[in-house]
Amino acid sequence: MIYLTGDTHNDFSKLSNKSLKKKGLKLTEDDYIIVAGDFGLCWAHDKNFKWNCKWFGERPFTTLWIQGNHENYDMIAEYPLEEWHGGLVRHIVRDKVILLERGQIFNIEGHTFFTFGGAASHDIPGSALDRNDPEFEIKLKERRRDWIPYRIIGESWWPQELPTEQELQTGLDNLAKADFTVDYVITHCCATDLQTAIVHYLNKPSKADVLTDYFQALEGKLHYKHWYFGHYHYYLQTDEKHTVLYNDIIKLDE
Repeated sequence: MIYLTGDTHNDFSKLSNKSLKKKGLKLTEDDYIIVAGDFGLCWAHDKNFKWNCKWFGERPFTTLWIQGNHENYDMIAEYPLEEWHGGLVRHIVRDKVILLERGQIFNIEGHTFFTFGGAASHDIPGSALDRNDPEFEIKLKERRRDWIPYRIIGESWWPQELPTEQELQTGLDNLAKADFTVDYVITHCCATDLQTAIVHYLNKPSKADVLTDYFQALEGKLHYKHWYFGHYHYYLQTDEKHTVLYNDIIKLDE
């Protein structure tokens, strides 16, 4: 069985046996949970990471995930690319935690999935600071003084949150081989028009970018049953073919 959920941000309590039991779920080694970005496991090589890896290794189910905009992309890149179920992945915890790479198509339990992680960060009005900037300390003090949210490049923000031209093209090439037809789409953000409607409904800041525009173009040519995504911190089925995932854990196509 395949289940889906949204952002975890390094808080995996909803995947615990206790939490799953409260939801009436008893998962086995034959089950998968797909996290639609901002998984947060790969953030730093520290005790927390080691503990979480051990914890996931003891789960009966397999956790699959795509990148969000709150991931340490440099750390992710340390894991080699491997082929799995028809697409490229990175095994983070053996066969228990597997990253589904951008622009790939996977065949899992007889279903085809197009995956494309990443999103633009819109929650840092103080921008991302560079430690190599001669004025770094001045800018840092200003943001702390004025309580302006900020991040630091390579420490709490990574430019790889948005894809390269090559990754975008890889996605198109793989979809072309599949005649632009898959069963399901798993992303972190969504198409520009849908994002505009969602953030207006939620009264949250956001704007179009290269990835939401890419998804907008795909909406006009891609044939699929359902598109699942996270990022917006709200559970919402916007229509019969799109679901925003967050804290809920749902069965595929439920």
